[in-house]
Amino acid sequence: MKEGKLINGLYWLTVLLFLLFNLLPFVWAFILSVTPEREMLQETSQIFPSQVYWGNYQEILNPQSNAFRNVSQGMVNSLSMAFLTVCIGLPVALMTAYSFSRFRFWGRKILLKGLLLTIVIPVMTTIIPIYAMFAHYGWLDNHFWISLIYISSFLPISTWMIYSYLKAMPKELWEAARTDGCSENQAFFKVILPNAYPIVLAAVLMLFLMSWSQYQIPMILTSSQENKVVTLVMSEFMTRDTIHYGMVATAGILAIIPPAFFALVFRRFLISGLTSGSVKS
Repeated sequence: MKEGKLINGLYWLTVLLFLLFNLLPFVWAFILSVTPEREMLQETSQIFPSQVYWGNYQEILNPQSNAFRNVSQGMVNSLSMAFLTVCIGLPVALMTAYSFSRFRFWGRKILLKGLLLTIVIPVMTTIIPIYAMFAHYGWLDNHFWISLIYISSFLPISTWMIYSYLKAMPKELWEAARTDGCSENQAFFKVILPNAYPIVLAAVLMLFLMSWSQYQIPMILTSSQENKVVTLVMSEFMTRDTIHYGMVATAGILAIIPPAFFALVFRRFLISGLTSGSVKS
């Protein structure tokens, strides 16, 4: 009994420490966003501001301000590129993972290992030839072509996730589909995909979050203000002469809302899929 209580207490302590470790940066960012600028530069032991200052939010949420136009346009650009990444990257990852898990062909293991090997290659090691190619063909400052770079970076890990899930599915599902007279396409869309949608939703969520948080790739491949993503817009509140800490924190808080909402929605569907869409062997 005592041992069980001790394990339970250690479990909740670990969960509490984990939550504090992950939530404290967001709490600190919110505190900075409502702290007057003059108090941030004072030497004080106070954590909370002497008075709550909503001026940063009023400026960013004011449709007439430059900050509102830049941040809102950055969010639209980030959503656009994340949407393109998911819409193109997910079908490619699905087809690739399905081919590796379903068919046996010459060079299959070599291709699979080569694909997985690219996970450990940082994209910044190839950014110079990518930039040269984009500049040569006039692809710079274009959301579609930049999204293709995102896809090429995220494709190995998303393919590996889906491949591992499909490979672990019972072979009886494939055999039952072929026994019922299903073609390869029918077996995939009517039998395999409905049972695999939990991992598909997980891949959608991963592709969206990774593309939303990109900074270095769009920093190099975009130049015009109207095509900058929200991570780049946030950095523009930091100049060579001064740093507007409150504005950076406020823009960061607002930029968290879309991916947080997206994660919560897909988490609900993901849990539903794991329970009602489970496979019985």
